[in-house]
This record gives sequence, C-alpha cells and structure tokens, in this order.
Amino acid sequence: MRETDPATSHINTFSRVLAKLSSQGINVEEEVKALTLLSSLPASSEVFCTTFANGYLKLNLDETIGQVLTEDIR
Repeated sequence: MRETDPATSHINTFSRVLAKLSSQGINVEEEVKALTLLSSLPASSEVFCTTFANGYLKLNLDETIGQVLTEDIR
C-alpha cells in the first residue's frame, strides 16, 4: 500500500486476492490473513501495527480490518 492510498481501496484489493486464493482451494488461516494485511500497510503505520498485533493473543481479519479503517479515519 502506498502512503497516499485510502485504506478502503487497499482492503478491497486484499480481499479480492484472498477470494482468488480461496477459489483456487488455498485456505489461509485467519491469523495469517490479519498479519499479512498489517504487514502490507505503509511504513508510517508501523507503530499502529505493532501496538495492535501485540494487544491480541489471536488476531482475526474482521477485527483487524475494523481497526485499520478506524486508524485511517484518524
């Protein structure tokens, strides 16, 4: 994701990639999806990503998307 891209656009692209993987029979664990989304964010999001990821024992994609969108609004 580039610094100037809106989070919604990036999340939509990310979701399409996951859907394509699923249609090919490739199942990705929920926590791996969440961590992959966080790692695809721009460098300016590093503190947010680290703080968010360390605050959960097990990440899920829906919660991660919600937090990314909330952070993007700020």
